[in-house]
Amino acid sequence: MKRTINSILLLLIIGVAVLFFVLDPAQHEIFPQCLFHSLTGGYCPGCGSQRALHSLLHFDFAGVVGYNFLFLPAALFILYHYLYPLLNKAFGWKLPNLFYKKQTPLIVLAIVILFWIARNLPWYPFNVLAPVG
Repeated sequence: MKRTINSILLLLIIGVAVLFFVLDPAQHEIFPQCLFHSLTGGYCPGCGSQRALHSLLHFDFAGVVGYNFLFLPAALFILYHYLYPLLNKAFGWKLPNLFYKKQTPLIVLAIVILFWIARNLPWYPFNVLAPVG
């Protein structure tokens, strides 16, 4: 059962990756718009993430950072979560699983809230955190 769920999730992830690789969210209306931005005009912590994912799949790292500065560190953090057991096994390392540390949720929440506030400030250097375009 677990293997079936993992296979379905993997196929779903691959399908979404293909969709975001082929279609640019900035140019196609099939992608959902941010409800927070539509209602308030402000940027939520996730604003620009769809365009950032498209840029990441095309190895456009400047585009990733321009659309959502927090996207790349978040992606690397998630990648670490899946790679650390493989690295530990392959190299005999003892890397910790940072996802399950007691303070991790509070640190992530604080970073997200600070980013949310900072990207909506109209002054330099904070205004460069707003998504481009």
